[in-house]
Amino acid sequence: MRLNTTPDPPPAKPCIRDMHELVHVVLTEPLLMLAPLPELARRLHEVVAQHPRFREEAPLVLAGETRRRRRYSGALTVAHSHAEVA
Repeated sequence: MRLNTTPDPPPAKPCIRDMHELVHVVLTEPLLMLAPLPELARRLHEVVAQHPRFREEAPLVLAGETRRRRRYSGALTVAHSHAEVA
């Protein structure tokens, strides 16, 4: 019996084609918008385990959805600089 001891390759740059397929085919837009964030993170973990080519795009999808939900939550945020106000 032989064990595969080669380490995983370092993460590459995200690919726009893979990002499009992840968001529009694997995870549909209603699923992204309606699933609770912990469930979405779990689902993205499963997708990466099944399809390793999405491992660079999955964190971007989760971060973008977290940012979108924070923006539309209605919570007040404090601007830290004049550039953020404009």
